[in-house]
Amino acid sequence: MQSRKELKKQKQKEAKEKTRLQKQVKKENRKKERQLSKQGRTSKKRINEMERYRRVEKRLTQAIIVVVLLLVIVLIYTIYGP
Repeated sequence: MQSRKELKKQKQKEAKEKTRLQKQVKKENRKKERQLSKQGRTSKKRINEMERYRRVEKRLTQAIIVVVLLLVIVLIYTIYGP
């Protein structure tokens, strides 16, 4: 049977090992992402993010076109109106 002190040390050791592994995985992911960006490619996360931005940009562009057309109609009506 282990004492409390030994259990505490073991938990601390496991926690340190876990954080070390997480840091290593994060570091490897960063390296892969940098290599992909140097090659002009991005990971799937970035692709999804860019797709979302394109959709928003397209919707905003359509809204701007509609507003401009409405403004033109209002200006024509005020100039040549009744």
